Amino acid sequence: METTNHQTSSDVHILLTSLGTNLFDTPTEYEWDGKKAKAYLTPLGLLQLLAPSEQPNRVIVLLTESAKNKTWSTFQKGICKILNIEPEVVEIPNGSCSEEIRSILESVAKCIPENAELTLDVTQGMRHFPFIFYALTLYLTSLRGVKIRGAYYGMFEAPSDTKPIVDLQPLLELPEWFHAVRMFRDQGTTKPIAGLLQPLADMLNKQTGQLFKDGKKEEGKTLSAQTTQVKTSVDWLERYAFAYESALPLELEKASKGLIDSIEKLPDIGSTGLPPLVQELTDAIVATADKSAFPSSPSGGGNWKSTIPLDEDELKRQSYMIDLYLERGQLSLAAGLMREWVISWAIWKSSKTEERKKWLDNKIRYRHERILGAIGASARSTGSKFIMTLEQEQFRDFWNQLTDNLRNALHHHAMRTDALEKPPSSLETVQDFWNRLKREGLKEKGEISLPPLGGRLLISPQGGRPGVLFSALNVAQPDVCLVICSEESASRIPEAAKEARFKGHIERIKLTDPLGGFDEIDAVAKCAQGYLSYADEVIANITGGSTLMGVIVQRLVEDAQKLDRPVKRFALIDRRTTEEQDSNPFVLGDSHWLDRN
Repeated sequence: METTNHQTSSDVHILLTSLGTNLFDTPTEYEWDGKKAKAYLTPLGLLQLLAPSEQPNRVIVLLTESAKNKTWSTFQKGICKILNIEPEVVEIPNGSCSEEIRSILESVAKCIPENAELTLDVTQGMRHFPFIFYALTLYLTSLRGVKIRGAYYGMFEAPSDTKPIVDLQPLLELPEWFHAVRMFRDQGTTKPIAGLLQPLADMLNKQTGQLFKDGKKEEGKTLSAQTTQVKTSVDWLERYAFAYESALPLELEKASKGLIDSIEKLPDIGSTGLPPLVQELTDAIVATADKSAFPSSPSGGGNWKSTIPLDEDELKRQSYMIDLYLERGQLSLAAGLMREWVISWAIWKSSKTEERKKWLDNKIRYRHERILGAIGASARSTGSKFIMTLEQEQFRDFWNQLTDNLRNALHHHAMRTDALEKPPSSLETVQDFWNRLKREGLKEKGEISLPPLGGRLLISPQGGRPGVLFSALNVAQPDVCLVICSEESASRIPEAAKEARFKGHIERIKLTDPLGGFDEIDAVAKCAQGYLSYADEVIANITGGSTLMGVIVQRLVEDAQKLDRPVKRFALIDRRTTEEQDSNPFVLGDSHWLDRN
């Protein structure tokens, strides 16, 4: 018999069976689903007992040479009589070695088209044939989309005269449940479990409708409640899968709570659509979901997230999720959520009650993201003088590695010149500090804390006259001052600072060519980046010094705006004569603010 390999048909229903060499002198009586029928061979009895809608439109039988001589004729005549079709034969060896078993599997697989429906009878044939059928069905359902309608075995060994036919389909479906549970355990997704429960919900819903149609209202109500329970579990499984696979911590915590409440009741549902080990399955799901679940279901309707407090328990639930992603090698999800966790931790560390209450507000999160960015950027400034503890320096390096080396590389799908063919080398360092941060960062007086921001930063040029810087310091009242100067004009800075009674840090950026050194602008900007990032506010004096110094101040203003720092500019005017300015430089000039903010 020749068949077309991999032909596709969704309306093909095949009975696949095998024949042995035993043929009794009298027919055997079989029983299935409350009905009885007599036949010389089990598959012939099964076909008589199946409802017309469950009968196949093709029959494929596996035949060894000895079976062909003993039972084939009886089987062929029976099929033609019951179904009015000719059975298809696949001649096979006895399967006495691995090569013969491979041959059997390949020969049968060629006969089964994609998306076909399959009914199995595994009663007859050699004793190891059911194992071949079992392996075959795993292959066909996984790679061909074949649906198993039933798998039947006639119990010859039963002591009664009437031999029951048993449906073994739950055993064939069990590997799918094994796979779904393993996917949940290893990858965290509940989508396969939801996919296996959905047909059960559909079946129960159909049975419920039939009970009400038959006037069995009480039984219908009981089954309707079970149907609702299964549907609810499917819904929460799908929500859990979406939240987990998208790394949405609050949504996952809500889905975990809903999943626990719904799925714990599944073992009480009496249905063959559930796996044999359903209690163990639900226990495993509940044990995992419990660590990420809210203590109680959140209230607040569509605005429920605003009611979730930022506290140590919430941070611990989210850190558990991050650890799962790391453990399962889901680095992109781990890096993205870890970054958001650190921002939430920074808000929690701020100890500002109002900020904690509104910790999901974009403005508050962005402000703390900016703080963290400033801490990270301070490492890139060659002239930064900010003092940090060792733990704060390590935190700064951790943040830079997490956001740039790890998170950005993964979330931008390595769209950069550097290849990313294996996990970044920074992963181990990030994980080491992450474990410390979880342990120490949540303590009331833990070693790991955030360094404070640099306050108000003044940017000012310094020319030959120190009076401009004197006035700028008095007008801006900064915490830190960044002075653009030359080697010569730098000597006037201490005097101006002393007269202005300024005791904060002054960083001098000296120009080699203060008049025409336009090629020095980028180097100055790089040196100033850490100060700009680290400032709460940037104040810029645009007057004084050379034209190049003024251009550099404007460049730094633009860089500060790109970093989203609040920026204010002002100009100074000294209406006195040059002689008066030289003889008495430390007189406060008139200031004119140029920005409305």
